Amino acid sequence: MRLQRVKIKNFKSVKDLGFDFPESGILVLVGENNSGKSNIIRAIDLICGEAWIGKEKLEDHDYYLRDKSNEIEIDLFFDTGNSVHFSPNNGKWGVSCFDDWNQQRINKFFQIKEIFPSTYLGADRTLDKHLSFYDWTLIGRIRKAFHKNVTDDLKTRLDAKFSELVEIFDQVPGFQSFKQDFSANYKALLPTFKTNLNVDFQPFTPSNYFKTMQIMGIDPQFADKPLDLSELGEGARNLILIALLKSFAKNFKNHGGALSGILALEEPELFLHPQARRHLFKELRGLAEEGMQIIISTHSDSFIDTEFFDEIGRVVKVEDDEHQDKLQTQLITCSKQVLVDKCLATGVPEGKATLESITEYYRTTSNYRLNEGFFSRCLILVEGETEEMAFPELLSEFDIDCDSMGISIIGVNGKNQIPKYWRLYSQFQIPIIVVFDDDNTENSNNNLAACFGIDPNEILVPNGNYFKTMISTSLPNTEMVVMKKDFETAIKYELEQLEVGFYDQLDAEAKDLIKPIRNQQKGTVARYIVRNAKLKEGFNSDIGLTLAKMVSSKL
Repeated sequence: MRLQRVKIKNFKSVKDLGFDFPESGILVLVGENNSGKSNIIRAIDLICGEAWIGKEKLEDHDYYLRDKSNEIEIDLFFDTGNSVHFSPNNGKWGVSCFDDWNQQRINKFFQIKEIFPSTYLGADRTLDKHLSFYDWTLIGRIRKAFHKNVTDDLKTRLDAKFSELVEIFDQVPGFQSFKQDFSANYKALLPTFKTNLNVDFQPFTPSNYFKTMQIMGIDPQFADKPLDLSELGEGARNLILIALLKSFAKNFKNHGGALSGILALEEPELFLHPQARRHLFKELRGLAEEGMQIIISTHSDSFIDTEFFDEIGRVVKVEDDEHQDKLQTQLITCSKQVLVDKCLATGVPEGKATLESITEYYRTTSNYRLNEGFFSRCLILVEGETEEMAFPELLSEFDIDCDSMGISIIGVNGKNQIPKYWRLYSQFQIPIIVVFDDDNTENSNNNLAACFGIDPNEILVPNGNYFKTMISTSLPNTEMVVMKKDFETAIKYELEQLEVGFYDQLDAEAKDLIKPIRNQQKGTVARYIVRNAKLKEGFNSDIGLTLAKMVSSKL
């Protein structure tokens, strides 16, 4: 049984949204802090998770705009045709269950928490707290599952063994007389009180036996002495919790012996180095392949990939049309079919982009750097490393700090790749500026023209100019900057207006310091030139100013 679709209404920051769960079984939520990523996970966990939340436990902040007249509704639809509906208002409190998409009520009780359980670990990774035996902690939830799985036969055997232990306790010198004296002394202090006190050991419940469990670290160099978990680094402590969560989900939260349900993780990247993050994601992908569905909320590009674009959910806050001073959470996704349609509508020849080929189409050029684009508030797509490394320096001259303002400048490895990645990022409604060279490459220019709905001849920068700006006629939100020949030619023109020979001087200094081999490290050289040009009195880049104005208009 697999979750196919989710609908959430009036829950926390969510006014009304619906989305299909990716076919791969993995949904990765990305977005700024406080955009509502956790609220989407909590909505599902409210129905399928450990707790049975009572109506009286809902707080004002659980309702959209903190208004209890906004009725909370959460609907989950499954591939079996079953669905569940959660609503606390109008006398319909709790989970109602239905047997088809038309929501015809069925008679038998649909035990959704058993059939499709949610196993959820929030961003709080306090190990000591999660290893305490409160019902709401991770180890407490494991203890409850352990207790539930103890059969009557196992309980009888435990009681018999415990009786043997009690007999041994009474053989401890002084202990039996201590028990007798305690009862006698209490009676002497309260001679008229009818209640007597005795010291005895009640048979342990399975839960109490479980509380003796300890997690121990073993260092091979000191195998005779277990490590205290406080000695471990935060990364290792984080992985202890994730390992417990995975093991709990796999062994106690399956249904009929098969993996099912949701494994939800907030910020799995906490305290982990990049390689460990990528390895963890591979492990989670393996669980998804076995049948469990995974939801992750993350700020790390280690858990997304342009190749698996259909697993990404970009969470944003947008204006509420009815309450324009309020913001609501929206989720932006992109299925394979949607991206295929986008490709075909923006110049990709018929048959080149298909449902069967679209993943491979993006896999061939996928790399870790491209993943950052999904986290951007504004994205500048450029051809390669020259602009990627030089533009942040150029923009800083105009008080545009790319990192603090959430701006990514990403090289896509060639002019011909710009339309490909514009199609992908724009589908996630990321504001984009496109920058490329006027290099008279006919195929590339035709490709760009077909994508952005312009005449190929419009791409050429007129003689006497060193750059130009364009806005797509068919896609008005797409702004373009075209440079004459390349960035080096354009910045040289600007520096030569400031002082003849100034560019050549900085270029020579850069190459003497960096010592590039042939045409390598062009980006490093360009960054050095711009960084030092800014120190020159009177430096003022029209290209930088143009980009700064474009960026500011999109934030």
